[in-house]
Amino acid sequence: MKVVVVGGGVVGLFTAFYLVKEGAEVVIVEQDKPGELSRAAAGILEFTRFVINRINVKSYPKRYLTMMLRGDARVKTWDWGWISTYLKVWGREPSQEMWEAVKALGDFSQRQYRALAEAENDFDYAEEPLYEVGVDVEKALEEAKRDPLSPKVEAGECCGREALVYLDAAKLSTDAFIERMLRELRGVQIVNKRATEVAGREVWLEGGDVVQGDAVVVAAGYWARKFGIPVAPFKGYGFRTTAKSQKMFIEMAKGVAVVPLSKWTKVTGRFDLDGSGDHSPAQKVLERAREVLGDFDVIDMAVGYRPCTPDGFPVVDRMGSVVVVTGACRLGWTYGPALGKLAADLALGRRGIEALSAGRFRR
Repeated sequence: MKVVVVGGGVVGLFTAFYLVKEGAEVVIVEQDKPGELSRAAAGILEFTRFVINRINVKSYPKRYLTMMLRGDARVKTWDWGWISTYLKVWGREPSQEMWEAVKALGDFSQRQYRALAEAENDFDYAEEPLYEVGVDVEKALEEAKRDPLSPKVEAGECCGREALVYLDAAKLSTDAFIERMLRELRGVQIVNKRATEVAGREVWLEGGDVVQGDAVVVAAGYWARKFGIPVAPFKGYGFRTTAKSQKMFIEMAKGVAVVPLSKWTKVTGRFDLDGSGDHSPAQKVLERAREVLGDFDVIDMAVGYRPCTPDGFPVVDRMGSVVVVTGACRLGWTYGPALGKLAADLALGRRGIEALSAGRFRR
């Protein structure tokens, strides 16, 4: 069986990984270097803490407006279809089936990352606490008691301040992991062209070429909106730096995440509703980071566009003859293995998870 995977980000690479394990012939269509738009992420894995993705809770618009007013977020991409769906699901509580699905995603993904690291930990995988600074710790501890995923949290200290300590976290080097996945997928055909259209089992490419398969999986983030799925691009910036830090932490008030790794420290920030190529806010991330970490050198910068559904939960669904997987927002890396496995299963004719279908936005 031949499967064409459109999109070579972390979810697309995991989709190809599981398809190859099933004996499928795989072609990846990716206009950039595979993994390029995923490596901007911090590499923080939060298997039982979904609260960071709850963008449709009633308090979120006010919080986002506060970020905009202090210059730490901006809106440049207006998708009225996405906004109208957001208004429809604003304040809606997830079903029990959705929470069960998300728990399964986290459990599977954690097992897979552990297995890959046990085989060869060439991507700095480590399970260690994540510190959240600049939050109301007492309130967060109370909220955690009511959280359906039962995250393990406690009060602690980071950067000389009180912090919420999330104990179920892990980290990895996104850059190194992408290189690992490409080694795992050695021999898979990669077509470095932009897909302009998907029609049934055909993928039309820029320049007029066509790639055909027995099945097509679209794992191309924001591009999935072409299938009627409400998904918006929330841009972020990631820097490999020489900064020094003993702990993995997020400075919530400044919107900066810091992940110390063996060869560099990853610094990331911003959550701009912005699908443009204007990357000028990147300097603001460095300014905020230096306020926390002091001066440091920048090795390089990467840009990513987190695909977010209006409720923050991912979509893995069969749309006619095409499988679409998208919408994991800030937790794309956290759930990447499980989303790739679900997409591969759907492409192979197996059943998916109803709670993660796009139909929830039409109900």
